[in-house]
Amino acid sequence: MVDVLTSIHGMEVGLDGDRNLVVGGKKVTDISAEVGAKNGATVVETTLVDGVFRKVKLTCSTTPIVITDDPGVAQYGGVKVYDFPAGLLNFQGAVIDGSLTIDDTEMTDAFDGDVALGTATATTGSTLTGTEADLLQSTALTQAVAQVANCDAITIATALTESGARWLDGTTTAKDMYINFVIDDGAAHITGTGSFTGTIEFVYCILGDN
Repeated sequence: MVDVLTSIHGMEVGLDGDRNLVVGGKKVTDISAEVGAKNGATVVETTLVDGVFRKVKLTCSTTPIVITDDPGVAQYGGVKVYDFPAGLLNFQGAVIDGSLTIDDTEMTDAFDGDVALGTATATTGSTLTGTEADLLQSTALTQAVAQVANCDAITIATALTESGARWLDGTTTAKDMYINFVIDDGAAHITGTGSFTGTIEFVYCILGDN
């Protein structure tokens, strides 16, 4: 027996005998704990919940990134922007639309590099691989002008050999999202600072936890 409270789009909404919310004859389970959270004071989050899926838009405003020099190899940096909830993460894909600005007179004005999204921050080396890029693969930046490089990227799967989604085990430790950068090496490049301004949009759901 359901105590009907109202009707939305023709579906009855009410409470059953155990005070569970019932919509259209189906009990609604509280899955609010399966929503993550943005990281950092310069990041603003907007989340749309549609059933088990979450569509997140992170708006970054001059989000700081420390650029570290790996002498003779490359320069790299990354920053955490999102904390996923615990559980088996089904990551559907992402879109980056923004720019990387380097605030260092020692950096080449027309630098080249790459951007990626990963569950770990960038480390030494000239490429973004493994957990540095397991959410969105390494994608080339547009060559910088006056130390500002456009970084537009989308998740791309290898046709016929790879699913467009990712399954990542966050059941023991919840996964994080980092935006990572690598900059092609230059003799004048040193450790410095940079920032990302733009948006990161992605869709995910949590398949369960144990």
